[in-house]
Amino acid sequence: MIGKTLAHYEILEKLGSGGMGDVYKARDTKLGREVALKVLPEEFSKDDERRKRFMREAQAIAALKHPNIVTIHSVEEADGVSFITMEYVEGGTLTARIPGGGVTLDEFFAYAIPLADAISSAHDQGISHRDLKPANVMFDRDGRLKVLDFGLAKLIAQSVNLDTAPTIVQGSDTAVGQIMGTAAYMSPEQAEGKEIDGRSDIFSLGIVLYEMATGERPFKGDTQISTISSILKDTPKHISEIKREIPRHVGRIVNRCLEKNPDKRFQSAKDVRNDLEGLKKEIDSGELSVEMESGPSIIGAPPSGAAAASETSTPGLRVVRRSCIRSRSMRLPQLKQITYSREPWSSIILPLPAAR
Repeated sequence: MIGKTLAHYEILEKLGSGGMGDVYKARDTKLGREVALKVLPEEFSKDDERRKRFMREAQAIAALKHPNIVTIHSVEEADGVSFITMEYVEGGTLTARIPGGGVTLDEFFAYAIPLADAISSAHDQGISHRDLKPANVMFDRDGRLKVLDFGLAKLIAQSVNLDTAPTIVQGSDTAVGQIMGTAAYMSPEQAEGKEIDGRSDIFSLGIVLYEMATGERPFKGDTQISTISSILKDTPKHISEIKREIPRHVGRIVNRCLEKNPDKRFQSAKDVRNDLEGLKKEIDSGELSVEMESGPSIIGAPPSGAAAASETSTPGLRVVRRSCIRSRSMRLPQLKQITYSREPWSSIILPLPAAR
């Protein structure tokens, strides 16, 4: 395909390949712009009714307009090939931005909130993603998060002949047919081939958030079957057990996304976004105070402008609501002082009351 022309698109290079087709970087010779061109599986050209249905429903997906969703420009056919042209995003994927120990708290909110907002916007228009994973989240030149492939999993599943389609595409971790998606990021109901709705995306979002926070996937297995078994049966470790500096309230939000019963999850991605925004606001405003990992609270929050806190004798700080310190039965740790510092300031020493 490279070097060839499909309609008025000059194929420049191959960007990737998966169960939903091959993706190429191409140049639109009419408009003089670069686009991403997804060549769809050949099954689309074999059945006229399926092809028409795909084209019709793909137009609805192309109508999605959100700053964090990759724009679909057109759905076309040329030389017996069905393909989709979409916005070309030059930056890397979310996968590449997640280090071994997970992202920082600031990065977590910077990625999680627009991701949840994008999913919410699509759900409001009746479109689920069905294959949400870090590899389907990219960043443009300006660092703006962009979600790819909304709704394509469902359209391709409907358009492929399920009697002849393989359950798993060789060389890919994307399933095609009655189970459509990527094994490590499937919801339980999706893995079982049940009818799904937007709450399945919320479970997948929870997996992505967990991985961003910790650098680990919550459900693991040596094979796709064992990974799916883990999704169906296992309860993952709480995020704060893996990474102490992540507030327990982040884990609370992620855990609710990962409820195996859809009725117990967040019922909308908008609720996930609102909870994440609310938690970030509480942390930024100082409404949340600092607690020792062992449980007791430290009175007070950093002074205005303070960027870092270090305690003098006990490691392992975590964030809790300021209201927690009002309990008379709570014991304070054996600390002499907490030091807040930020250049060009000198250290500010806050004495702590003696433990009772």
